[in-house]
Amino acid sequence: MIENKKRIYKYEFNKILHGISDISQKEREYLHQVFKNNLIDGLTEFELKEKMNKLQSNKGDILDHWELEKVKRKILGK
Repeated sequence: MIENKKRIYKYEFNKILHGISDISQKEREYLHQVFKNNLIDGLTEFELKEKMNKLQSNKGDILDHWELEKVKRKILGK
């Protein structure tokens, strides 16, 4: 789990994404693109949850609600 003061950065984020077998390479690349600017300074748990919730409400997203929930849980260590 990401502690409040700890931030997740690009390398760790990508490592976690590659460990999720339920998403395709195209979906991993999409998430990388969506988060790349935010990961420069790192994301806190709160910021990550906020960004994922916005993605879940986006009807045009290539990932459905359940896939995004799996990604969110994996990244947050739940």
